[in-house]
Amino acid sequence: MQFGQHRDPAAWRAYDTLLQATPDLLCVFDLQHRFVYANDALLTMWGMTWEQAAGKTCLEIGYEPWHAEMHGEEIDRVVATRAPVRGDVPFEHQEKGRRIYDYIFTPVLGTDGEVEAVAGSTRDVTERRMHEQHLQSLVHELNHRVKNTLSTVQSLTRQTLDTAESLEDGNCKIEARLLALSRAHDVLTRENWRSADVRDIVAGAIAPRLAGAAHHFFLDGPPCRLDPKRALAVAMALHELASNAAKYGALSRGAGRVRIEWKLVRTDEAEALELVWHETGGPAVETPTRRGFGARLLERGLRNDLDGEVEVTYAPDGLVFRATVPLDSSAQ
Repeated sequence: MQFGQHRDPAAWRAYDTLLQATPDLLCVFDLQHRFVYANDALLTMWGMTWEQAAGKTCLEIGYEPWHAEMHGEEIDRVVATRAPVRGDVPFEHQEKGRRIYDYIFTPVLGTDGEVEAVAGSTRDVTERRMHEQHLQSLVHELNHRVKNTLSTVQSLTRQTLDTAESLEDGNCKIEARLLALSRAHDVLTRENWRSADVRDIVAGAIAPRLAGAAHHFFLDGPPCRLDPKRALAVAMALHELASNAAKYGALSRGAGRVRIEWKLVRTDEAEALELVWHETGGPAVETPTRRGFGARLLERGLRNDLDGEVEVTYAPDGLVFRATVPLDSSAQ
């Protein structure tokens, strides 16, 4: 017999209609921990009819021993203290699988003021918990990313000023490099920082040089995605190459051209991206006698960031930069 049927039948039918309409799991325990009421949502979770569940304890319903014992202690506590008890617990839903439930047990007082039963209300909070965990993960990721970015900016600023010809020269280079870093961040942000397509990275890096000079560039290569670390490294490398080409190389002359090509190759370890920057039509190239920050970034720092091979060739007819970048399968 369900709890409450001794009350006014019309009123109980109204209450029962309301209780059955909610997606929350509702129940009532007697003082012996037996179910004397369960709404349809709770019965569906159990995969039972009321006839199968009526008068049974949690253990008899099929709750794991630790779970049944926990609820038994909570029911006794509610009876003893007349205060609600709240908690959360995982449980296997017969149709939805393992879910997370937030519940509250509340005393039901009789006309004599004594506790005559304990009412339970349980809500499925699985999606909310997953969302909370996702947000927490994003916060941790953001903290990590901010620290890495600040470290990059600090290193970029220090090394730029160390090699700058003047304070004004240093300020200009720092601003340009920070803008290049920002454009690469924009590309990654659009992709939720999972990965970025090489073409988008290339386009962002050379964007400042395209105004009225798009014919100076030729881009060719298949779709290929890079993880955030390598995407940023490639973007900064291309920025340095474009800046150098504008001052001393192919982009300093009207007839100059830059071919940026990439393809997928197979190395001994795994699949990799081979990216080539090739300048033609500029002034004769000579091997520099002094290595500035840009040159060091291309030849040494980039090798570490890419975890691959980097080669800069100062050919007389134009500088050639070649990088072999191992691909992270999770970024594809």
